[in-house]
Amino acid sequence: MIMNVFSPLWFMWFGLDIVLVVVLSLLLRKKTADFKAKVMGIVAIANCAIWVVYKFLLSRDPSFDFVFVLELPFHLCNLNLMLLVVAIYTRRTGFLNFCFCFGIVGSLLAMMSPDPYFLGISLLNYNRVGYWIYHHILFVQSILIVSSGFYRPSYREVPKSIVILMVMYFCMYLVNMLMRRLTGLPVNYLYTFGMQGNTLIEMLYKLLPVYPIYLLPALVAVTPVLFGIVALGRIGKPCPDTIQS
Repeated sequence: MIMNVFSPLWFMWFGLDIVLVVVLSLLLRKKTADFKAKVMGIVAIANCAIWVVYKFLLSRDPSFDFVFVLELPFHLCNLNLMLLVVAIYTRRTGFLNFCFCFGIVGSLLAMMSPDPYFLGISLLNYNRVGYWIYHHILFVQSILIVSSGFYRPSYREVPKSIVILMVMYFCMYLVNMLMRRLTGLPVNYLYTFGMQGNTLIEMLYKLLPVYPIYLLPALVAVTPVLFGIVALGRIGKPCPDTIQS
């Protein structure tokens, strides 16, 4: 079977995600917060390692123009991978809420609008399938930190999550500017300089044709979605040792 957006394989993989979330939530729900943190922390670290292996294999693919400075872990899902480890072990509610909300939103966006290089492939294509593996694990684990009863999201943490994202975004703008000057390459983490070929991003730039603030309308639009995700995460009773704001 071939992987394309909204293909049977694409939907089957999301079906597997749902099964994993349900099964793992049932297994972890009655465990202590320390046990949950240990298990999810190991999975989060393992997913970081999967990302590293995936990038290494990508660098060995002669059909992919791999440039090291353009493949650093500075996109939203990559940053979420690393922050999730910190969030789980420190149990900081601001980080947990960010990873819950933007882990879901970011991984979904990545899997709904991937680079064409990662489309039209089979699961046996080990050079490229890593893209899908680590995004699906991130998607499952972002839900699991709440569905397992480890953390209960809060509406008042949503503005903090947005602030964290804005800090990341403008820091990446500065990183992009510096690396462009040093290397002469089109470094563009978090798409602070747009994204050619992406219809949504090009439309946003037409609305507000100023880098890097052209994406701010998208942040306004996604805010109700974040509150909706939190509302879903608050369904049901918390566990006795659930982390709450």
